[in-house]
Amino acid sequence: MKKFRICALLVALAVLIAAVPFTAFADGSEPGLIYDFYEKSVMENYGYTSLTNCTVEWVEGVLRSTAAENIMEADDGIGDPNFMIADAQYSDLDCSEYPYFAINLKNPSEATQFEVHFGTDEHGLSASNVFHLDIEGGMDTFKTFYCYIPTQNEKWVNILNAPGGLSEQETGSYTAPEMEEGGSFWEGYLNSLRIDGVYFGGRSGLVPGGTSYDIAWIAFFKTEDDVKNFAGPDRTKPTPEPTPTPDISTIAPFGTIIFDSDDYDDFWTGANLIDDVSFNEEDKCYDISIPEGGDPFITMAFGSYISMEEMDEVELDTYKIMQIKMKIDPKIGLQGNIYYSTDEAPGAYAEAQNVSYRYANTEDWQVVNVDFTRQRNWTSILDACRLDAFPSTSSDTVVKVAYITFFKTLAEAQAFADMGSQFPATPEPTATPTPTPTPDVTATPEATDAPTEKPTESPTPEPKKTGCGNVIGGTFAVIALAACALVIRKKH
Repeated sequence: MKKFRICALLVALAVLIAAVPFTAFADGSEPGLIYDFYEKSVMENYGYTSLTNCTVEWVEGVLRSTAAENIMEADDGIGDPNFMIADAQYSDLDCSEYPYFAINLKNPSEATQFEVHFGTDEHGLSASNVFHLDIEGGMDTFKTFYCYIPTQNEKWVNILNAPGGLSEQETGSYTAPEMEEGGSFWEGYLNSLRIDGVYFGGRSGLVPGGTSYDIAWIAFFKTEDDVKNFAGPDRTKPTPEPTPTPDISTIAPFGTIIFDSDDYDDFWTGANLIDDVSFNEEDKCYDISIPEGGDPFITMAFGSYISMEEMDEVELDTYKIMQIKMKIDPKIGLQGNIYYSTDEAPGAYAEAQNVSYRYANTEDWQVVNVDFTRQRNWTSILDACRLDAFPSTSSDTVVKVAYITFFKTLAEAQAFADMGSQFPATPEPTATPTPTPTPDVTATPEATDAPTEKPTESPTPEPKKTGCGNVIGGTFAVIALAACALVIRKKH
């Protein structure tokens, strides 16, 4: 009877447990990539570039973007504020594996659409790499919205840019062919992420000046269930592993070019929106003069210097960090880009071969470390780089460059900068010593039967005072004994 009651109790308990919904997250519910804006320092590390008609700021644990007040006039009435998240180039996100986009958002405006542009290693950032997701307007609290990117990309390419779409209606021409059903540019690896934000209409958004919205986080997921089961980012702070201090004696800058003379005029080649590049004798650097305008850049001809044996080949699989000593005007901007080509990926500077870096907010000299560690194409031998010191310039400015060098790791590069960027002095050539003439060897006299006179005995010389103690004196004693032995032997 007791056994029966126990069994009945266990069955009832099992039924009760089965009736309770199971809410634990599987490992798969975690996002493949997340940008959490809760901490200001973390948000700033993501890097924000190419800000167009908007501001981006950290406000009480969220990212706030605000459209410029005069956006409709400044942007020819199209109201298209947007910004790039620079860190996306390091994401390593496989787009096909993570096709769901989610955003935790508060949108006080009346917009009911949110627009995002993207680039991958297969499809560079363009008007066609776009998707929208439905959101709510007039919000006073945060809420998560999500979409399936491939479907939304196909839909909005055709709405915005295909024949008969808004682009053709508003400008008289379209910018992309119609995408067939099931097509999508969301493939390859993510390397660019542009947040256009709230969308009111037209081909570019029609966002009124002063419109703002707040983002707590954005993320990419494998499945719809993963999105629904995601409870939000983990904001606990595990104790970070201490960063090992590099051995200073092993830090070795490589492929260094120090611009201390005008011998490097031909290092600076093809350019856009550059007034002049000249050597500054007083500052021992090159001055790059940039006028007001958009997309200034200049090419650095590493490959030519390597072929002329002016510098060693830079093996990119080993040297992942480029260090540049620069001086800029921080009012122009705090963001730059380096495009690159290699002997395996020559020619055009694709968006997939582009790394962003940030300046310190100072007018003094500063050392910039450009990290190529997560660049798939940073391999084999360096050919050339394109320096985009700023995305655009609001006024004429001068960028100064004092040296360029390479390191294996970011820790080594930073340690070198912390030590004051002291390059090893070039050693003076060692003079070839004059050879000491070798004395002629005195021939050994032939032995004869004639009697040999007994040598006059002389007192044993005092040992010479040298750094070798009594070794010299002992040597003379050995020689004297040998001479005596020779005399005795000949008397027989």
